[in-house]
Amino acid sequence: MNRESECLESYRLDSDLSCFEYVDVYGEKKSCFQCFCSCDALDTACDQVLTCDFNRSDIFNTVLQDISDRIRIPWIGGAMKVNNHAVAVTTLFCFFLIVGSINMITLVLSSMILMVFLTRMYRYVRRSGVKSIYFFLLSMLHTVTSLVLYSCKIFLRAETIHIYYFYFWLMVYLSVLYNFKQDAGKIAVVQSKNTNHILYCNKCNIVRPVRASHCRFCDVCVDRYDHHNIWFDQCVGSRNHVSYLLLLLALINLTFSTTWDFFSTACGFVEIWEDFSVPNCKPYILGNKSSVLFAIGLFSFAVLLVTVFHLLIQIKLITFNLTGYEERCLKRGYPIHDDLLRSHYYHSPFNKGFKQNWMSFIVSVKQRVISKQADTV
Repeated sequence: MNRESECLESYRLDSDLSCFEYVDVYGEKKSCFQCFCSCDALDTACDQVLTCDFNRSDIFNTVLQDISDRIRIPWIGGAMKVNNHAVAVTTLFCFFLIVGSINMITLVLSSMILMVFLTRMYRYVRRSGVKSIYFFLLSMLHTVTSLVLYSCKIFLRAETIHIYYFYFWLMVYLSVLYNFKQDAGKIAVVQSKNTNHILYCNKCNIVRPVRASHCRFCDVCVDRYDHHNIWFDQCVGSRNHVSYLLLLLALINLTFSTTWDFFSTACGFVEIWEDFSVPNCKPYILGNKSSVLFAIGLFSFAVLLVTVFHLLIQIKLITFNLTGYEERCLKRGYPIHDDLLRSHYYHSPFNKGFKQNWMSFIVSVKQRVISKQADTV
């Protein structure tokens, strides 16, 4: 618990905060109406700029910290601090929709800017190992925007079966997402003195079970660790692996529904064969036209392709009875345990054939669900 959380907890024990009051990073009780008052750090920074005295460079970091801390939203129990990541992602996504809806050229340019930003953020997150909510917020923004546009633009035009299809998979997606965000299979920390064991974790100080690994993002050991999904900010382990597969399946159906309906509403249909029509996007592309529906439909189509790719990877791994972490270790030649070192999919000690691999996965999932229910009881 940081200093701000400790001070906030002490204030709540003494007296409740109003919706406009909050506790700043220095442990002082302030109000949202005082956001432009008593800023000593800003006065000091202005004096340094006027006198060209830049010996104390940390004062500017203090100013930025004060400014970000004073941006608050009135909330029950105390003013809530605005997350900088949320502001950045929301601004970028709104920029993509607004600029991309002008014409096809601006749509391509905004798509390239969004792609470059996501690529750089993905590399930064993977290399630094720091948890970030950029991608999870972007996925939630896409879901909320799709829901609002579908309810306002598509609901009265689409066929009844399409409406039921969209809302059904939306409810399935949200319910499975809630279940997926629960425990991924965190291993209880039990101190061990066997520090020379190949499965010993130096950070958790435990001897991990076989097929378990340490997640550098969550800083915990996870049973049957597959990978840390940055799009949903959650590990994929023994207790939520099946939820992850259902989540990918629900997201595929949801993005397919939004892509089809948004493109068809924006562009219309063209008949290819008898009694079979597809969205006609050719006039939009050749005519240099665009719209909000077309932009969000293009974004949904990109999400659809990425999700199908990830689902195929998961099907391949389950077919060979491997996890994503074990696959990466096999490619790099890292030892996982004594029997799995510089091996191949077919020669893995876990590979028992197609049918047996899927049966063992289903049975192991049932056993983990039962153990999870027993833990909750």
